[in-house]
Amino acid sequence: MIKKPYENTKGAFTTGLLVLVVCLVFLVLLVAPLNVSLLIIAVGLLALVFLEKKKYIEDIYRLFDDHRHVAYWIMALFGLLLPVMLRNNSYLLHVAVMSGIYGIVAIGLNFQVGSTGMVNFAPAALFGMGAYASAFLTVKLGVSPWFGTLGGLVTATILGVMIGFPALKTKGYYLSLVTIALQVMFTLWIINSPWLGGPNGIPGVPPYQIAGYSLKKSLTLFGLQMPYQANYFYLTVALLILFAMTASRIYNSRVGLAWNAIEQDEVVAQCQGINLTTAKLLAFCLGAAFAGTAGALYGHYTSFVGVDDFDFSKSLILICMVILGGMDNVSGAVLGSLVLTIIDEKLRDFADYRMLMYGLILIVILLVRSQGLLPRRPRKYELKESGTHVMMEGAQTWKY
Repeated sequence: MIKKPYENTKGAFTTGLLVLVVCLVFLVLLVAPLNVSLLIIAVGLLALVFLEKKKYIEDIYRLFDDHRHVAYWIMALFGLLLPVMLRNNSYLLHVAVMSGIYGIVAIGLNFQVGSTGMVNFAPAALFGMGAYASAFLTVKLGVSPWFGTLGGLVTATILGVMIGFPALKTKGYYLSLVTIALQVMFTLWIINSPWLGGPNGIPGVPPYQIAGYSLKKSLTLFGLQMPYQANYFYLTVALLILFAMTASRIYNSRVGLAWNAIEQDEVVAQCQGINLTTAKLLAFCLGAAFAGTAGALYGHYTSFVGVDDFDFSKSLILICMVILGGMDNVSGAVLGSLVLTIIDEKLRDFADYRMLMYGLILIVILLVRSQGLLPRRPRKYELKESGTHVMMEGAQTWKY
């Protein structure tokens, strides 16, 4: 059925308004005190539950699919203006940068935890490997930060293969135990390696440079001077968009379908001709590449890498980001990283009670929304030959 022009205009306007509201909520969540932020999250949870019961969520997704270009333009404009709005508060810009970095890690971790059903408790090790590799190459060997980032990506991918091979022999709780052991081994290896700084870490990691311009310098945009965090914010957002688009392509490809089939039933997937070893190892390698790139970005942004930033507690937080946002959903992983990074930073004032409050907030959210803030949605394809719409979820298929 062909839509009338006024219907397209109305849909585009509605989509733009919804995206604008979400962007403004994120801004308020970022700048508001803790009590206001928790209130916003509570209202958002209730709104999601209400919309889900009224079957409005599917209409919103359909609107976004039909007018995604409008949504992308509004989000791009908001991302461009956010550093301008926060130019007098470098700390909030720092939180925004860290949200994007953790978002990249969460997208990669989602390949394993969400798509394939392999609970990996060592994402911080992959994240740290990228940071340490890039820091070592740039500080100790004098390599360019950009080549150091490439080295971090490759090194983290190699570690992903090393984690993936023994993990392939196990599944379920045993897989989780193997990855926990590997995370602990990584932490002990860093602490007992003097050439990596040991417990003191590696300071003085150089910043990125573009045509001689250091990203550690203040940025002037629209005649307004902003702190150096604005440079890294734009770089992080660009990488986050790139990795999110890549993950979305993979999710809708045969590889994504194979991962979902493995997650539902490995025996059936193998009977359908899926190579379990190749598919699982690919999930580990891609997740490691994403985490390694984010780790290198983190190191060059903070100018320091230390073992405390990549311990087991960090792995738990990263896993919580994927579970809270919605497993097997790229948008959910990004949303979970944004929400939990902001909450985590706002809870720093409570010192010893920080992790207790953090855990209570997670429990409440997951009790209200057990499948995450944005649960996985059925895939939708259109066959060009017959125009038949196909909805696919995991290994199940419906045609209509």
